[in-house]
Amino acid sequence: MSKLKIPLAMLLMFLMMANVSADESSWWNQSKKFMTDVWEDTTEAISGKKASSNGEAEVKEKDTLFAQVWNEITPTLEKVLRLEKEHKALPQSAWIFKDKEDNSSEINALLDEAVAILSISSTAQTREHIRLLEEQIREMKQTISEYRQAKISAPVRSTWVKTVEDYDVKIKELKELILRNEKRIVELKLQFGQELSEKGLVISQGQVEVLLSSVVGDDIIQSSVVYDNIKQISQQLMDLTISSKEEIEISKRYYGMYTILLKTLIHMQETFISNIDDKYLPKIAKIVDEVEELNADTKYLLRDNRDKNHRKLLLANLEAQNLTLKTAALYKQHLITQRGKMVIAMQKSAADYQIADNTYKTVRVSGELINLLRSSQKSFDLLLNIQVPDLLVFQNLQMKQEFAILTKKLAD
Repeated sequence: MSKLKIPLAMLLMFLMMANVSADESSWWNQSKKFMTDVWEDTTEAISGKKASSNGEAEVKEKDTLFAQVWNEITPTLEKVLRLEKEHKALPQSAWIFKDKEDNSSEINALLDEAVAILSISSTAQTREHIRLLEEQIREMKQTISEYRQAKISAPVRSTWVKTVEDYDVKIKELKELILRNEKRIVELKLQFGQELSEKGLVISQGQVEVLLSSVVGDDIIQSSVVYDNIKQISQQLMDLTISSKEEIEISKRYYGMYTILLKTLIHMQETFISNIDDKYLPKIAKIVDEVEELNADTKYLLRDNRDKNHRKLLLANLEAQNLTLKTAALYKQHLITQRGKMVIAMQKSAADYQIADNTYKTVRVSGELINLLRSSQKSFDLLLNIQVPDLLVFQNLQMKQEFAILTKKLAD
């Protein structure tokens, strides 16, 4: 058996991580895991265990993920289908026994579960990887700031406590890790855009940046993943319907599952719109009110102040406040536009659902079901086209950074 040659840089990195003291910040543990993953990937690639070079691993991963979605979603769809059948016979309200309100709550909980299952994909995994690296960068920058502060009172020489040189070394190491993370994020964003295009959502790299920085970006990403998974599931249901065309009850069961898929889609779209109406837009309005009040106070102080240094500081504050107001206005328009697109998508889904549900209740021949299932595939492509995000144009880097700050506030 041949010996595996360990790259010197990798060996040094592991030696460096092995000597980290127990009191270091939490990012060390995340960085260790990240570097361990890189190490395992590297050794597997060297030993020939990975087949990603010819695409086999990617195909296998996609098949595995879809198999997981299929196995988890079908029981959930059947549960909803059963509850839908029971709903009409239930009383409007009841003290002891189950009523329509109880049944609707149970259905909505299952629809939430279905959306979560339909959101499983490699795209979601890539998004989470980007988020983890970005969080590591934020933590490392915070640690650098703490090290710089500690360096002020650190001794030049010492055997027992960290010296100025020790802190300089640590700061340098952190900066190098930040650069590595930033480089990896660039690679993952390109991969992310490619994965979305494979699902039918073809967007520019600029639009990818908007998706990743917007508070509704994850919801739009989720929509594209859900559309793609529903499209694949409906294809499977169509195949099963065709293969069982002699058994009308079996065909009807599969088509019933398809109608629940559409109901799940509408539930997701309603949640998207509700979040914008009840959560994000009110938060934007609150931020604007607070900044406008602060803006008025700043102008009042500026009007009566003659001190040059004070005026300089107040003018800088005023400029920062105006930037926030401009960015908030841009963000509000972005949310309103995305809401409008989702309303159009939901109207399309609702029309498809009404026809599907009516057909399901009045099934005549399985051939009619098959034709409707075939036409549904085109509907999902249309929904994807509707969901293409706006390409926001930021006036400058400061506005882009302010947009990211507002996203964090809206997400809290």
